[in-house]
Amino acid sequence: VVFISPAYFEIEDSFFFSSRRRHTIYPDSKEIEIIQERLFTVIQTEKDSALVVGQWNKIIAEEGKNVAWSKELGSFPVKSYNYELLKNKIRPHLIFNYSKEEDLRVFGIWYNKEKKQFSINNIPKHNIKTNDGQLENNYWVFSAEDKVVFTIEPFLQMPDNYKKLKKPLKELLATNEKQ
Repeated sequence: VVFISPAYFEIEDSFFFSSRRRHTIYPDSKEIEIIQERLFTVIQTEKDSALVVGQWNKIIAEEGKNVAWSKELGSFPVKSYNYELLKNKIRPHLIFNYSKEEDLRVFGIWYNKEKKQFSINNIPKHNIKTNDGQLENNYWVFSAEDKVVFTIEPFLQMPDNYKKLKKPLKELLATNEKQ
């Protein structure tokens, strides 16, 4: 499961992360929507700040254009993204249409054709939350006949040495604009 916004695009070595990611699968329209929230970066040096800002500017410049998506997403016939700005927060919003349920494996979502169910691995440190699924052993299981919503918050238990270096992306961008 990918937690880094730039990983969806043809960008190596991502420098910012999503604290919370909400997935919604719409089986009727064969669409998956991913909304990333609370983007942050880990800044150790001034050079890190410049790298993050440069990477962000590259992604923003591609919005609405012919985006260079990562190779893993090549099989999706329709892909779109935009960045919502809400009350000083940046929320990347991605939508993918899939041809067959098995295509969702790239997102760590498995499909059982016989049971008509989606499933994802339950990794406790990912803090998965949902009202649509059932926890069965090491997997969250969802009906593939209904809309599925789940959130992942993998950075709630960051090591203290990284917490000190963590900076909201919006704050870094605002500081960079002032300079």
